[in-house]
Amino acid sequence: MKFIKIEERDGLAEMSLYNIRKSNSLNLEMIDEMVAAFDNFEKRKTRVVILRSHPGSKVWCAGLRIDQLPEAGIDETPYEYALEKILKRIESFPGVVIAMIDGSVWGGGCELIFSCDILIGSPKASFAITPAKISAPYNPNQVNRVLQRVGSNIAMELFFTADVMNAQRAERLGILNHLVNEEELEGFTMNMAQRILNNAPLAIQLIKNQIHQLATQTVEQLTEDKNMRAKIKDVFESRDFHEGKLAFLEKRKPQFKGK
Repeated sequence: MKFIKIEERDGLAEMSLYNIRKSNSLNLEMIDEMVAAFDNFEKRKTRVVILRSHPGSKVWCAGLRIDQLPEAGIDETPYEYALEKILKRIESFPGVVIAMIDGSVWGGGCELIFSCDILIGSPKASFAITPAKISAPYNPNQVNRVLQRVGSNIAMELFFTADVMNAQRAERLGILNHLVNEEELEGFTMNMAQRILNNAPLAIQLIKNQIHQLATQTVEQLTEDKNMRAKIKDVFESRDFHEGKLAFLEKRKPQFKGK
């Protein structure tokens, strides 16, 4: 595979993001590779997957490539967009997915780790949720993944400011299950993976499924809400979303007009 690397042994798999030249930003081919890998993991009854970046990376994931976001007037409203494929695949995967984070995580990268079951990070980890930076519309599933990690007041702060959150605060708020020194991170994560492997897979699969269903019941209703879909379409087709993407690609500050 071109953008990821896989290692497997005894029911455990490691998936490393390897888009080195682009700070591990997610592109459409990379997402397809990840989905295919999880399909294979399920066929082989892999029980734990550790999702990580390539060793030594300062940026764990720079998010979805801006130039691959859909275009208003050309593409349909992105209620189901490319990144959702891998997020939903991780959520539906019957095994446990652990994100091992030792760098900064931006935008869609936060969505990727929030779809995982357990998050373990080093002091190098940091997080920024950035749709407001480019006036990007988020759907209820995207918002709900953040709400499953933090309370609504913290979620609103993260969304509204797009500020970077450091690892220490992320642990205090419960985003990180554990904050571990960099030199101990891999060993700690592997040890937890082994403890999970020692437990009953059917019980773990059932509980994961139940937790996901309980967390998304009201979101499914909101997803079908025609008024909500119309509001998302308005933001998608707005002048501000076009300006936000253009400003990012041109490396300048966007000029938002609220329309």
